[in-house]
Amino acid sequence: MSRTVPLRLEDRDLRQVDFLVSLGMYKSRSEALRELIRLGVKSLKGIFEVGEAVMKLEKLEKKEGDVPIKLKGALEQLLEERERFK
Repeated sequence: MSRTVPLRLEDRDLRQVDFLVSLGMYKSRSEALRELIRLGVKSLKGIFEVGEAVMKLEKLEKKEGDVPIKLKGALEQLLEERERFK
């Protein structure tokens, strides 16, 4: 299933997308943006995996009590890594 998502881009970014379309790499802005977003999400796969693992550990900690891994530090590290991509 796909959905329409309104999106604002800075002029510079939109010019780069338009350039890729003008080169014939993509048929339209929409196609280019879909592929670029897919590539971006794929490049962050490790962060998603760590985030999911931290969430599972947090659930386990709430259910079982203290776990041998300190989640606060892991979560802080994940958030610091996320800041690199902003």
